[in-house]
Amino acid sequence: MNFIDNIISDFFNCCNLPVIAVDINFNELCSVGYNPILRQIYNNCNVYRDIPHDSNNLLSLNLSYAKDINFIVVPISRFNKYRGYFIIGPIKCEKTQNEYIPYKPKSCLEFFSSIILNIADHNFSKGMSNLKFNIHVKKAIQYIHEHYTQCINLDDLCADLSVNKSYFCKVFKKETGFTFSNFLNNYRVEKSKNLLKNSNLSLLDIAVSVGFNTQNYYSIVFKKFTDKTPLKYRNSISI
Repeated sequence: MNFIDNIISDFFNCCNLPVIAVDINFNELCSVGYNPILRQIYNNCNVYRDIPHDSNNLLSLNLSYAKDINFIVVPISRFNKYRGYFIIGPIKCEKTQNEYIPYKPKSCLEFFSSIILNIADHNFSKGMSNLKFNIHVKKAIQYIHEHYTQCINLDDLCADLSVNKSYFCKVFKKETGFTFSNFLNNYRVEKSKNLLKNSNLSLLDIAVSVGFNTQNYYSIVFKKFTDKTPLKYRNSISI
């Protein structure tokens, strides 16, 4: 629970917006930034009724209600919606005399889901370095960090580690919360962000530099993790 607490606390400190974390059944896990008025607004809106439970690809969802009441729903995990949701809000998008509800321009709403997911990724990476992993998982993560720019074949890696592939995949997912492929791709995407920010390399050159074979596949994976294409991400940070 401390992991999720840290994420929403960091988000609140950055954006000054109330946020609640709930499990898949909408039982509250933790929250920050709510006073009795904001809590009553949240309860009255019944946000959970408007979340499409059958969507496997939900990255974020903006919900609008009467009287300029807005919420942003973001899955706690990019890979498993059954982990629950972050619900950001209420937010108002028009300046009024109502000072109880935090105001943010409508044009800003699309960025808050990326912010909380980036905070989650940062906290996850920071937590990874402090965990004691199974020796095979630890060696695999170290291998990714050292060789992510190259082609990494899971069969070859398991052979080098002298471990059964099925067993390794099960243990890796249990201890990290990620499949090996998702962990590797997420690490490559995070590394590519530095190049998007700090270089003039083409998207193809960046894709190849972090271990992707094609620009198209890189763009698909990048959008899966960030809800943006690499080009849109680069443009957003250059504004």
